[in-house]
Amino acid sequence: MRCMMCGQHATFDHSVFQGTAPTTVRLCDGCTDKVDAPGHLQKIKTAADHDAKSAAVAEFLKAVGT
Repeated sequence: MRCMMCGQHATFDHSVFQGTAPTTVRLCDGCTDKVDAPGHLQKIKTAADHDAKSAAVAEFLKAVGT
């Protein structure tokens, strides 16, 4: 697996859904820290409603460049 941002070996591998389509995010340790992937996942998990969750997913995908 390769990091989708820099091409190094990816250690972070997580799928998020935007609508009904899953997007797999793969990041190396450095890029995981750079974009604060755990923080984004926490925002997605704690979103108050569907619209907030969709916005959090969109923000995460934008941060990783997809």
